[in-house]
Amino acid sequence: MSIIISMDLASKYFKWHFIDKPKEIIQNIKNLFNFGLYFFSLKQLLVSFFAPWKGITWETGRGFDLQVYLETFFGNAISVVIGVMVRIVLIAFFLIYELIILTIGIVYLLFWLALPIIIVFLLIKSLQYV
Repeated sequence: MSIIISMDLASKYFKWHFIDKPKEIIQNIKNLFNFGLYFFSLKQLLVSFFAPWKGITWETGRGFDLQVYLETFFGNAISVVIGVMVRIVLIAFFLIYELIILTIGIVYLLFWLALPIIIVFLLIKSLQYV
């Protein structure tokens, strides 16, 4: 009877350790990826990539004055360039965040899967000092 209970307990443990928990870890990694997408608003950054920074633009007004047209053109161009630069930095931060999450997630998953082997190895090593 106790052998059957312990075999059932062992099978439940292995199912939990090698199937259920890795699925949960992978789901957590996916959740962190999705968080990064929403936190950095990647879709909005890509859609408005060439938009002026904070919508700052200049108008020429009435009449024709070459200097006013050139000032307006270069002012709007500078606003667009600043917007592109800020969006590139934010996209770079997003990619760095995603890379860090992926790296930590893979290391954590591999550590979790190797944990029983590590524990057995440490127990065997500790018995050498008894």
